[in-house]
Amino acid sequence: MVIGLNFCPFARQELVHTRYSVCYQRKIKAVLQSLETELEHLRANQDVVTSLLIVAQGFGDFYHYLELVERADDFLDRQGYRGDFQLASFHPQYQFDGEAADDPSNYTNRAPFPILHLLRESGIEEALANYRQPQNIPLRNIAKARELGSQVLQQKLNDCKRQ
Repeated sequence: MVIGLNFCPFARQELVHTRYSVCYQRKIKAVLQSLETELEHLRANQDVVTSLLIVAQGFGDFYHYLELVERADDFLDRQGYRGDFQLASFHPQYQFDGEAADDPSNYTNRAPFPILHLLRESGIEEALANYRQPQNIPLRNIAKARELGSQVLQQKLNDCKRQ
């Protein structure tokens, strides 16, 4: 959905430089070990710009997933990855703070499975430097999501999961 709906205008061009890994662990500590493996892979392979760690089991509950995201973000700080890498997150029930669960804006961060998205900071800086008014990207995405509506976006999310 991020690429198909152009929620991230940089994602399509980075597809060939993206690594995908699936983690079947159900405990936060074990997922963090998989996250570290991805971070080390990114460090060792400069041609890989971003990594999607798909957490396939155990984190279907959004609030339990938020605990994982918080611990993963802390892990980046504790292990010295902050400054080189940044964490983004996606979840089937993603809900922005202060938004209703059914608000279409939540779909900008929804995915068929929970995902920890690692991005190389240098890649973000380069992409933003060459994009006119990057601060407007979230506002544009919210407007687009609300224009499409929750029903259409949920169908697209269901279609993604079936594929």
